[in-house]
Amino acid sequence: CDRLLRNSAEDKSVELSAEFHAIYALALSELTIFKVGEEGDEEEEQDAKKKSKIVGEFFDSALERCEIGASQFKESPLLKLVRSKVLLQRIPLQYISNLTVSSTNGKKLKLHEMLESAKANFQICGEYLELTFEVLQMFDDLLDIVENFGHEDEIDEGLDSDDEDDLKEIELSPKHPLYQIQNQLEENYDWLRSQLESLFAQLTGPSNPEEEDEEEEGAATKDPRVTLYRPVARKLGQLYLKASEEPSQVFTTLTYDDDVPEEINGLTAKKAQEAALKLTSEAIKYFEKANDRNDPQTWVDVAEATIDLGNLYDYQSAQQEESYQKAEELLNKANRATHGKYKDILDNLLTNKNEA
Repeated sequence: CDRLLRNSAEDKSVELSAEFHAIYALALSELTIFKVGEEGDEEEEQDAKKKSKIVGEFFDSALERCEIGASQFKESPLLKLVRSKVLLQRIPLQYISNLTVSSTNGKKLKLHEMLESAKANFQICGEYLELTFEVLQMFDDLLDIVENFGHEDEIDEGLDSDDEDDLKEIELSPKHPLYQIQNQLEENYDWLRSQLESLFAQLTGPSNPEEEDEEEEGAATKDPRVTLYRPVARKLGQLYLKASEEPSQVFTTLTYDDDVPEEINGLTAKKAQEAALKLTSEAIKYFEKANDRNDPQTWVDVAEATIDLGNLYDYQSAQQEESYQKAEELLNKANRATHGKYKDILDNLLTNKNEA
């Protein structure tokens, strides 16, 4: 990129495209990963500050390259998408990596404003669908980092980050750089699902699932509209299942626990049940679209979501029994294909069915 830039300065006939500026900006941004990963003397605060300064300079140069490109190609969705990616990469690598639970420099860092800028610049680029999905995955990763901020040690030790009963809630100061982002997680996850659904609308599933083995050898499967279909569907399934967690917990608490109020967080048992059923059903729909006859894990994704659905139906109802039966069949199939890899999940289901 530097060579092309010099050539363009010397020879006016050399034109630099929007894609050139995008590639240059992405390359500068990616260099920060290697700098952050360099080993150094962790006890020397000066070394950490020097490294942070260099990382910041790379990000500044990447964003400057985006601005230079945008000044020439004002309507380029690619440059906006790249700017979004650079910002989403900068927040965790340059800033969150240096934060503690007691940090109070929120006004100085303005991380919420940076995240909102990344959202505002985000574009679904039909010519760059893989990059589009990569940026949305980075957004998802960032939300996960913020949601579990302060619990890194427990998670590194093997504790499931989704196990909310074992992770004590950490309240951040209103002055903390992540305070506002953490308090807007729900609406940010809503935004993420909305963007992924818009992306998914541009994708197409395999034309004939029965002939996938033959198709994989052909050029058609190089088309990102096909190759991204299952990964995007699976991510949507995961996000809808995540969204169903709160109403599901409210429904379970109000239905089966003793001495509970009539509603929690504005939800009665019935309203919580309706909301959770709707979200879980959406999750199953996308998991089924992500189903791969050569990947047992995709069958288990459907089975586990179907178990969650069954748990939401009225006790011993026909819908509950039907859900459990469907999940059992999928788990049996997956265990036969993997020599019992998912036996624990099946055993738990059968135990719960027997107790019921």
